[in-house]
Amino acid sequence: MLSLVSCDFAKAYSIAQIKKDCPSSVRRRLFDLGFTKGQTVKKIQKSLLGKVILVEIRGYLLSIRSSIARSILVEAK
Repeated sequence: MLSLVSCDFAKAYSIAQIKKDCPSSVRRRLFDLGFTKGQTVKKIQKSLLGKVILVEIRGYLLSIRSSIARSILVEAK
């Protein structure tokens, strides 16, 4: 399993889990945004400094911090 930060651009991945050390408020917010097990996600772009990444999930684009993206574990499809 890879973290969302270390995966390739424009390649489809399936969400395996969200790490347990992620704060519960952040976990709930990720679930609300659609980051559920088995959902397809693509990493689209990374900011200049690498602190923010743009992902596509459930047909919309979302920018998240790299520190939060490290808590999302994915598997290749």
